[in-house]
Amino acid sequence: MEVLNTKENIFLISKLAGLVKQNPNNESYFLESIYKDEVNNLLNKMVVSENLKTHWICWAKFDEMIEIGINKHIKQVLLEKFKPNSGIVKIARLKNSYSPKFFEILQILPFEITPDELKRELNIIDKYDRYYDFKKKVILPSLKDLENIDMSISLIEIKEGKKVVKLLFKKGEKMSLDEMKMGEVGIIKKITATEPFKSRLFSLGIVKGEKVKLLNHTVAKNTYEIEVNKSKIALRSEEAKMIIVEKK
Repeated sequence: MEVLNTKENIFLISKLAGLVKQNPNNESYFLESIYKDEVNNLLNKMVVSENLKTHWICWAKFDEMIEIGINKHIKQVLLEKFKPNSGIVKIARLKNSYSPKFFEILQILPFEITPDELKRELNIIDKYDRYYDFKKKVILPSLKDLENIDMSISLIEIKEGKKVVKLLFKKGEKMSLDEMKMGEVGIIKKITATEPFKSRLFSLGIVKGEKVKLLNHTVAKNTYEIEVNKSKIALRSEEAKMIIVEKK
């Protein structure tokens, strides 16, 4: 049996830590069937410390859902090692099965890779023949998922003719709307306003995820003209400061 390096299976272990934290007294826990390979791998791994030697998973029953047994010692390890708000626990909040790998490879930015190399990293080299499908079903959902753990990543496509030959991942550039330059476009990431400002912004269609373009502002920057959803909107400076965007 091998001793587990906690960098391996980090997504599954952090997910187990979340399950144990929610229900520490349960005798067993359930995982989606997509984790079959990871569970099989973890069954053969051990945790070894100065006074402890045991398996990460005691047993597993594979059906529509995977039921697993975790002993009290491992529960304690999970609760102690994976403390709330640590980076490792944040990963448990990821929902997309490809997101943990993106989390791993995008720790150092900027990062450049070809689409085929990325598919190889994700172990899906035989899937998504069209780059359009790969981007739509894997890359963009994963980058959106990473925003849930405060990782803002921008994707730049490098082309030869019409073909995308390389992908450049860079740290997202976040700022308040009043810091944008005229003509710049961004995606609304957060609105920090409280009532009644928040309701006014929502009523104008200014919501998280929408594309916004700064059209103009007064010399004193006390009024801003923006475009959201093909509508032109005037904002006061205090409202513009409450809109956090990421430049495209």
